Amino acid sequence: MLNKKWLAFIIVGLAVVVGGWAYFKKADTGGGLRIGKVSREDLVQRVTIAGIAEANKTTVVNSSYDGYVKKLYVKLGEQVEMNAPLVSVAQSLQAAENVFPIRAPFTGTVTQVMKSEGQFVRATDSKDFIVRMDDLTKMFVNANSPEMDVVKLKTGLETIIRASAILNKTYKGVVTSISQAATATEQWGGRAQVNFAVKIQVTDADAEFKPGMSALVDIVTNKKENVLTLAHEFIQKEGEDYFVILKDGQRRSIKVGLQNESVFEITEGLKEGDEVRQIDFLKLIGKEGES
Repeated sequence: MLNKKWLAFIIVGLAVVVGGWAYFKKADTGGGLRIGKVSREDLVQRVTIAGIAEANKTTVVNSSYDGYVKKLYVKLGEQVEMNAPLVSVAQSLQAAENVFPIRAPFTGTVTQVMKSEGQFVRATDSKDFIVRMDDLTKMFVNANSPEMDVVKLKTGLETIIRASAILNKTYKGVVTSISQAATATEQWGGRAQVNFAVKIQVTDADAEFKPGMSALVDIVTNKKENVLTLAHEFIQKEGEDYFVILKDGQRRSIKVGLQNESVFEITEGLKEGDEVRQIDFLKLIGKEGES
């Protein structure tokens, strides 16, 4: 039994050695390195920030005195006109008093009903409100941009919006305002993080996009259409010059233009369809060792 175990170990060891030799032999000829191809596409630079969805207008209705909900005139999801009655509050449910209803300050949708008829409510408690209304005719995302990115932003820029709860679609938007002063928040370790408030209007919001949802916003800061591009991993820099290694192993100098997080624009040195490979670092290290 012991001899069989040793035989198995020897076979596995030989397989590892042969496999490793074959891999490095293949890499030495360029066969084991990834190949990239120059292609044409739209190159987009963007700034990504996080925010919260909110309606054009929002109000919560509460009582100006401690009392009881006498009558609810609306239900959840109902569309109400400006000045329509929403709720009435009485100081006592037993007294036959006439109570004037609280009315809608604008035309909108009832998005929350937090109390039932007969339930006690406290005076001017914003957290203990009765009804919430939203004007959903326009939707926005209120976000914060770090100070390093805010210099790239301006009003009118197009955006792509992804709501965390809606996985099957994206929304379009436009930057409508950028704060002219920063807000500093203290972070762990006592360091302050500086952010600028950015407001984005959602131009194609639907019923799924609701107030309070968290969202990621890609703000398009620059865009070039139908340009030659190549992934970062295939491009090397030496001093101020850029170069690639062609599929056949030849080195070629190139010039680059716009870049984003994944690709460079190729302005000179390559054409569409050219194939390049990753740098063979084993060879590179060997040459450096020889020198």
